Order: sequence, then C-alpha cells, then structure tokens
Amino acid sequence: MNFASQLWQRMWHHQLKNRGLHVPPVEKSRLNDGLKEKLDQSEELIKRAMTLYKPNELMLCFNGGKDCTVLLDILAKIKPPSMPLRAVYVKTADPFEELDNFVDSCAQRYGLQLRRHEGELKLAFEQLLAEDTQLKAMFLGCRRSDPGGSKLSEMMPSDNGWPAMMRIFPLLEWSYHDIWCYLRTNDLPYCCLYDQGYTSLGDRSSTRLNPSLLVYDEKLGKMTYRAAYELKDTRLERANRDEHGQVTLVTESKQ
Repeated sequence: MNFASQLWQRMWHHQLKNRGLHVPPVEKSRLNDGLKEKLDQSEELIKRAMTLYKPNELMLCFNGGKDCTVLLDILAKIKPPSMPLRAVYVKTADPFEELDNFVDSCAQRYGLQLRRHEGELKLAFEQLLAEDTQLKAMFLGCRRSDPGGSKLSEMMPSDNGWPAMMRIFPLLEWSYHDIWCYLRTNDLPYCCLYDQGYTSLGDRSSTRLNPSLLVYDEKLGKMTYRAAYELKDTRLERANRDEHGQVTLVTESKQ
C-alpha cells in the first residue's frame, strides 16, 4: 500500500471515529495467501476505477447480500475520506424483512448515501440514470461462479439493451468460501438469514432454505439447518432458489 493510500485510510477512519462509527482495517495477515492475493487485485481494480471516474460518477449496487456486503466493506476501507460512498438498493417485489433491516443498518454503519428503488432491476436502473445523469459506472458483487459469470470481465459496459454504464466487478474471481472467509475473519455483520439455512437470497417467493444444510442436531433432538458458511459443496449455493427467481448475472448482481 502506497503512502497516499495509507493517508486516505488514516483520515477516513479518523472521520468515522468522530462520527461514532468504526470500520476496522482488513487484517490481511489473518487471511489465507490465496485470498490475500485476490483482495489485493480487488483493491487495485477499485483504485483504478476511482482514477477513471469522478466520485459522483461511481455507485455501488447494494442489495444486502453476502457478496455486496464484502464489496461495501472493501470500498469503505480504501476510498479517500472526501469521496462519498454512494449506493443504490433495488427492493424486490416480495422482500425479506430481515434483508431490508440489514440494508438499513449498513447504511447507518457505513454512512451510505443510499438511493432506493423498487421493482424490476432494469427499469430501476433506467430510472436511476434518468435521475442521476452524472452516473457512469456501477460496482457489482458478481462472481465467476454465478450464472452468466463466465461471460464477464472485471470492467465492461452494459449490453443487451440495458442502460448505458460501465460495470465493475471487483469480486469476480472470489469463491463462495472466499466471501465467507472475509466476512468471518473480519467479524463483519451480515444478514441473519444466512445463519438460518439460506445460502443465496432473492425475494421470498423464489427463495427457500437450502436442503443441503439440513442435518439432525443430537442436542436439540430434531432436524435443523446449519449456517450458510458451513456449505461444503459450493455448486449447491443456489440450490435454495427457484429457477424463475434466478436472474442471469451477465447484466445483474446476485445476493
């Protein structure tokens, strides 16, 4: 990390402390070597985006899911203190109350300038760009293993008739276990639904508990669900999502 980045972080954390907030620095020494390298690459991509675009031209697509929670934390830790942390939350037609509450708590914790839209994601983005004409690029928490993820590159313009903007994917090469390693190593709050047996979150009508996490608990004497981070076969991450409720990630981010 260069001197300018170190100075940015010191100023940012001092500012948070004065506001009664605290975002601790990433303890990279506690991460495995593979994840350290991926984190370094993610940070370099974010910094590159911040040199290509002005602060008011950048925004994070934040839906309260595990991936964008990691991305939000990384952004908060490396951005300069003068740069606002802007995000958009597109609320589904049938949202989990727990997810809504978590989004609100993150907005307070990180001091997000949060825009809220409802309905279909493409229409919400069209409305967002109509309202915010300076917006040019969006950070998204998609990963290579997501549906459509094999077609993505770390920076690419929108396509297939979607509103014109540059899409930036800092977590593209991260795995499911990388996400949980980062969250748990840094003791980051995440949506409580992940501790109840959900591994991927959409709206309530298309999301159910992941059967892969159902086990017999001898202490309780009944079947119960393990937490999402205990999923062993990561190919089953989205086994709790109905097909009609799963969107392609070529143009969208998942939770």
